[in-house]
Order: sequence, then structure tokens, then C-alpha cells
Amino acid sequence: MTDLGHFILETSYLFLLKKYKIVKSKKLIFKLKIMKKLTLLVFVLLLCCFSPKSFGQITEFPYEQGFEDPVFTEGDSIYFIPNWFGNYVDNYRIFQDNTTFRDGGKSLGLWPVAAEGEEEEEVEVFVQVNLNLTGLENVVADFWASTIATGDQKHLKLYLKVSTDGGETFGPKILMGGGELGFSNEDTPFQKYTYALHSDAFDEPNVVLHFLAKSGAKKGVPPKVLIDDITIFAADEDIYPPLVLDPSVISTTEIEVQFSEAVSTTANLFSADNYTFLEGAFDMPIVSNVTLKASDIITLTLDPGISIGKYYELEIANIEDLAGNVMETSIAELIHNPLAEGLVITEIMYDEPPAEQEDKLEFIELFNITETPIELGGLRIKGGIASGKLPEYTLEPGAYWVTAKDAAAFSAFFGVPAFEWKGANLSNDEAELLYIENTQHHSGIVIDSLTYNIGGEWPQGAIGLGYSMELIDPLSDNSDPANWRDATDFVGIYEGVNIYASPGSAGTGILKVAEESLEKGIAMYPNPVHNVLYINSKSPLTKVEIYSLLGNKIKEVRTNLNSIETKYLSQGVYIVKVYSENGSKTMKIVKN
Repeated sequence: MTDLGHFILETSYLFLLKKYKIVKSKKLIFKLKIMKKLTLLVFVLLLCCFSPKSFGQITEFPYEQGFEDPVFTEGDSIYFIPNWFGNYVDNYRIFQDNTTFRDGGKSLGLWPVAAEGEEEEEVEVFVQVNLNLTGLENVVADFWASTIATGDQKHLKLYLKVSTDGGETFGPKILMGGGELGFSNEDTPFQKYTYALHSDAFDEPNVVLHFLAKSGAKKGVPPKVLIDDITIFAADEDIYPPLVLDPSVISTTEIEVQFSEAVSTTANLFSADNYTFLEGAFDMPIVSNVTLKASDIITLTLDPGISIGKYYELEIANIEDLAGNVMETSIAELIHNPLAEGLVITEIMYDEPPAEQEDKLEFIELFNITETPIELGGLRIKGGIASGKLPEYTLEPGAYWVTAKDAAAFSAFFGVPAFEWKGANLSNDEAELLYIENTQHHSGIVIDSLTYNIGGEWPQGAIGLGYSMELIDPLSDNSDPANWRDATDFVGIYEGVNIYASPGSAGTGILKVAEESLEKGIAMYPNPVHNVLYINSKSPLTKVEIYSLLGNKIKEVRTNLNSIETKYLSQGVYIVKVYSENGSKTMKIVKN
């Protein structure tokens, strides 16, 4: 807050104290605190009404900014130089860099990392500039960008987007450079990028151009991105072709595609031949109809449609903007999974010993409580971790699925396949939120969620003593610590400590499932195996899956035969999961 702000606030507060003669009544002191807060609120509102954002705009073009002068003003949600606003200007996440620049001696640095003590998975930092584009058409922003590596694999995405109402709402964001994953974590020289503002911003008096840096979902620390020599100008003519933004799957038979600008309603726009699903998909959807929803949005009708939980690639080509510029061929990934219920988080290991080492055995287990298969593809586990989109996988009724911090270490120890999540470790010292969302993540639908705590009413053995914690009954409320317990199944010794857990199956004493009867009636031999693995089962088999220790599916056979060829496998250790009409069983095998 400014010195003037403090003066006004404290003066108002002292007046209230003087009026009430500083009596010791708790009730009165409470009232005074409320009055102080109200005074602060009124002051903030006044600041908003007369802030630089209300009148600080760029009005002369072409406009150039190299970030040499003045020195950045630091603070959260602040104008750090005239007309430029940032959310975390702290000489750390948003900073003025004087070591790497294109020319002039300085550049703008953006580094989407969590502040000290925070454990956010996908941090965002942004800067934005206010523009008055009255009388201007074909407005373009050129800028130069460079990255500085941090030694990790985590990438960085830089988006640009524009608002025409002073920043209240923004149009779609466009990824700049680096491909679909953004900038890789490496040192790169300055390169020039061009962002053509959406035509909705032309001749508008209250435009905001927004630069958003976001960390990727992989492990580690993202690179820094440096921006220099921004030029905003009105081009003589529109020479920039339209871009395809991320398509939105409305349903299995309807896809909405938005472009970066208005598109021409020529025959190419409505030709189904320009919208093709690439080979390799689970099945082959076909675009049967194209309709124009808005000047920059089309709707594709599919017949046949896409399947839930399966990944597809849609190729779009030959679309023109109003100036006749033809887009480059674009390929977008699509997946649709509207699951709303049926998955439950049933087991968590967040802190295996020893405490001073990185937790390599951390895992989260999901369970299908329904009587129908559930497709996992496209779902996300978020909160304490950022799993990324889950892979294609059909989770049978009453079956378990596991994701792990370190899939190789996890599978080597537990003998269970796991999908490796991309984010940081689960919290070992404070409450942690976990939730599952579907592909319509803006809908607010949460499939399952819980916040576990460290100690208290939650299982004590899970606090670095070698135990996972298990949900006693998958149909119970998993947000209630009374419904959890320390695992009782001994697995082995890790780093000198006994480990108790049951990932991928029901623990002893947990809800009885069909798997128990299958465990007693199935055998796989020989082990080690050479050319053929034989399977004896009291129940007819429906499917056999073979995984690597990294959790990658090597082979899937849908059969009721009692043997499966293994001669094609390289020497090593594999995980075999057998499904029957009564449940499933997982076993580790060695291939000679």
C-alpha cells in the first residue's frame, strides 16, 4: 500500500479509537477491527476507481518497449512500469534482467515457479499492457524471446491473449513457439515471434494484451523466459493466416473448433475433406457436416463419433481468413471423457521411509466401485499432484489402478504396474487435497476428492513409518479419517524398513472383492519363462495384459486360452495381469 494509503487508513482508525476512548470491551474491540477492515475496503475500492488501469494506456503507435527504463516497481498485482501490470513482480518470478537481453541492456523475465514455502504444480505468472486501439486495424505485436535452462526437464508455455473490455474477460489464449509442449528446458537465443491480435480488438479503446507464462506438468523447475523489444503496430494489410486453437469436444458426435480470427465462408470451410482423423486411432470417426457457429468458430458433426476415453488426432487444412490467407495444416489432439462418478481414491502412500530421502514409493490407488467398466483416458488427478492426462485404460468393475511418483522404482518393489505422474511429491508435512476431474474441467465436476492430513485422526503409520493408508470400505466417505487405516499387508523391506501396503488389490480385511476367490484358483508357470506362459484358472479367462516395470503395456490378449506366447519378450522382469469372469490377479514374471 502507498504511504498515502497508510496515512488515510491509520488516521481513520485513530479517529474511531478516540471516539470510543479505547475501552477494554472485547465486543467493542471486535467492532473496531471490523470498522478498520471496512475502512481498508473503502480505500481499496477508491484506489481501484482511480488506479492507473483506468487511464494509463498506450495511445501512440507503433509502440516499442525494451524494458530498459524505469526500474521495475516490486509488489503483487502492481503496475511495475507505466501501463504494464504484473501479478508477481518480486525480482524472482517477474523481474528486470540485465544479463541476458537482445539489445539495450535489459529484458523482461518471467519464471513460473512457486514462491518459497509453496508447492503449486502449475504456477502462472503474467504481465499485461493497456492499449487504446481506436482507429487502428490489423494490429500486430512483434517480440523477441529467449529461454534460460534450469537443468530439469520441466518445460514452459508462453501464451498471449487479448481483452477488449479492459481485462475483465479475455479471448482464447494462443501458444507461442516451442510446439505443443511449449519451450523446452534449454538455453536458446532470442527469436522473433509475431502475434496478430484478434479482429475483435481492432478500433477498440480498452484493449489489454496479456502475456502468460505457465510451467508444464513434468518434474522439476521450468526454464526462465526472457522477453525483449516488443513492437505493437498496425500493419498495412492482413498477411497473417488463421490459427487453429484447441478444439473443444462437446460430445462424442460434436466438436467445436475456434480460429484465431474470423474465417472466410468459402467452400473449403464447409468441406469435410479438410477435417480428417489420422490413422492409428481406436476407431475412425468421420466428419459428416460442418456448420458456422460464429465468425471464428465452426462445429463439426461426426458420424461415426469418437469413443469415450480414447485419444485421437484431428488434421485441419485449407481454411482461409477474410483476407484470403490460407492456414498451415494443423493437427490437434482430442479426447473426451465426461465421467462424473464411480472412481474412488482407496489407498495412498505419501511418506515412505527414510524421511531424509526422496519418496520413490509414493502412490495413489483408484478403485472402480460400479458394475460397469470405466475408461480412465483423459481424466486428471490434481491438487497435491498434477498427473497430466491419464492414459487409455479400461478399469473393470471392482478393479484397482495405480499411479506412482516413480513408476520404475514402484513397480520394481511392489511388482505392480503403475502410471507415473508428472508433478511433485505428495506432502509429508501438511494437509493435501487430491481430486479427480474429467476432460470438461471447467464444468466444476469432481469425480472424487479428499483432503488428508498428517497425523491427528489420520493413520499414524503413514507418517514415514513404512505404511500406506487404506480406505477400509470403498463405499464409505473417503474424506473422513475414521474410514482409513494403516495397511497390514507386509510387502518387503525397503531401505531397512518394513513396508506395508496393497497397491492394485484389496488389503487384508478390506472390502471383499471377487479378486480373492481368483487368487486361490489361478496359477502361472513356468517362472522364469522362456517361450510360453501357461495359466491355470478355475474361471474362464477374459483378458491377459503384460506390462514393463515402467508401467508400459507391452501386450494385451483377449482370450480364454490357457497359454500366452512370450518368446517375443526381451529378457527381463515383467508384470502380468490376468482377468477372469470373477476378477483379476497380478503377478511378476521373469523372462529368460
